[in-house]
Amino acid sequence: MLLFPERNLFTRERNDGLYYAFTYLLAKMFEELLLAGLASLGMTAFVFYGVKLQGQWVCFWFIYYVTLSNGIVLAYFIASFSPNLDVANALLPTYVVTLLFFAGFLIKLNQIPNYWNWYSYLDFIRYSFTALMANQFSGGDPVYQDTTFLTSFSLQGQNQWRNLGFSSLFFIFFFVCALTVMTFKKYQSR
Repeated sequence: MLLFPERNLFTRERNDGLYYAFTYLLAKMFEELLLAGLASLGMTAFVFYGVKLQGQWVCFWFIYYVTLSNGIVLAYFIASFSPNLDVANALLPTYVVTLLFFAGFLIKLNQIPNYWNWYSYLDFIRYSFTALMANQFSGGDPVYQDTTFLTSFSLQGQNQWRNLGFSSLFFIFFFVCALTVMTFKKYQSR
């Protein structure tokens, strides 16, 4: 959450008209995502081929990278409206833990109560998990205890690229939310 040490500088320079919030956020995203993309290439190749996963490595990497990108931009969004680092450090993991419950691997999608089912559709981790499972088992879904893995998780017929696209939409949403807050919120009076 690099936004906090730079908040006063950002506020002063934005108020002086040196750049817009969009320029700042775009530069920060480029910086973070470039480094994350390069680092994730080797790491995902090591995991994918080391564990001998099935499916396509490119798809595996894209899923990892999009999920990581969502986490980065989500951290910027939460940092943008949090009054201090302590609040942001409490809000971010609290929100992400709620997402973990409804992603489909802690509580299977078909076991989520109807009154909470809507929340699983607002969960970018659900789409990443679904894409990973579809990538892993679409070429051959082994039978285990009279069912397949995809059927067991209620993911039969899912497409990894479509779910990756849905997950990517969350990046755009969180980016626009962070940009909106950074544009209109007054962090301090001058």
